[in-house]
Amino acid sequence: MLHKKSLKPILGFLFLALFLDQITKLLAVNYLRPLEPPAEVVGSLLRLKLTFNPYGVFGISVGSNELYYVLSIVGLVVLSYIALTIKDRIGVVVFGLLIGGAIGNLIDRVRFGYVIDFIDMGVGNLRWFTYNLADAFITVGAIFLLLREFFLKKSTE
Repeated sequence: MLHKKSLKPILGFLFLALFLDQITKLLAVNYLRPLEPPAEVVGSLLRLKLTFNPYGVFGISVGSNELYYVLSIVGLVVLSYIALTIKDRIGVVVFGLLIGGAIGNLIDRVRFGYVIDFIDMGVGNLRWFTYNLADAFITVGAIFLLLREFFLKKSTE
């Protein structure tokens, strides 16, 4: 059943995530250069390094560029439908951030043909994939939903 009361808070968190994602990407493009060494924020643990990702999540290539658009749009439709069935506050926040992050990366892909990434984390040469705030919102949201599905729901039954 659709819960219209969830719409305003979801849109609030969606626009917050979208704004933070797009403003940080704008700052990254204006202050970082792709071929320059990374700017250390917290030693080698957290660095800023501008990259342009024409592929999917974590830079993994899964086929043609059109496939990324189709998967993004289908994902957004499914997430939006599920989000409107959510009743609890935490779920509303999580879905707002997830959808906002997905829209942020889709905007990049439509505008530039690639996604702007700039957050580089790791220790020494052991690095995670370079990512952006949209990726962080999507990843944290997905992990939260999985944990909630497997652990929290079972404890309330």
